[in-house]
Amino acid sequence: MNKGVSSLVAVVLLLVVPLLIWSWLHNDLVSKEEATYAAWAQVESNYQRRADLIPALVETVSRYLRHESDTLTRVVGERGEGLERFQKTVDGLLAAQRESTEQMAALEGRPPADESTLEAVARAQESVGARLRGLLALAEDYPELRSADHFLELQAQLEGTENRINVARMRFNEAVRAFNGATRRLPGNLVAAVGNFRRKAYFQAEDDARDAAPLGLE
Repeated sequence: MNKGVSSLVAVVLLLVVPLLIWSWLHNDLVSKEEATYAAWAQVESNYQRRADLIPALVETVSRYLRHESDTLTRVVGERGEGLERFQKTVDGLLAAQRESTEQMAALEGRPPADESTLEAVARAQESVGARLRGLLALAEDYPELRSADHFLELQAQLEGTENRINVARMRFNEAVRAFNGATRRLPGNLVAAVGNFRRKAYFQAEDDARDAAPLGLE
């Protein structure tokens, strides 16, 4: 009788223990994958926050440009060329923002499935950031604009948003690396293969992104 019970216990353990381990590994991968989705949602949220602020900044700048155009219609030379350059920078920023918005909409709230798609998203967003920095840099030549309360408020909000974007990207990368590592190590890789957990792409730091100047005006 004791021998039969022992054999039964041994069989149960042989069946249950691997199942428990498998379930734990599967649930761990699910948790890590959900963490990547949550981290990506923060990246998206901060990109959207910047996108929401840009029209207000453009409207402030455009209103100033209209004022300058009305009051300086007879001024030629460097000042006039500066206003034209300002307008081109505004147009370039809006075009870059439209492209990045279309890319994000195509993702439908999910992280990019492959590295090439994520790289395209990153390039589009970095283009927005670069053009935004260019616009704010041009504002340094116009004391009335850069000292306006509304402009300063928008500039401060954009600077804070840019910092949060960098933090969100970093946390997304950390979540992706944790997930990818779990899918490559034994025995997690076996569970990942059966459960169709695929490796995820993460942001690659670009030289121009690492060297980019902050948005704040001196």
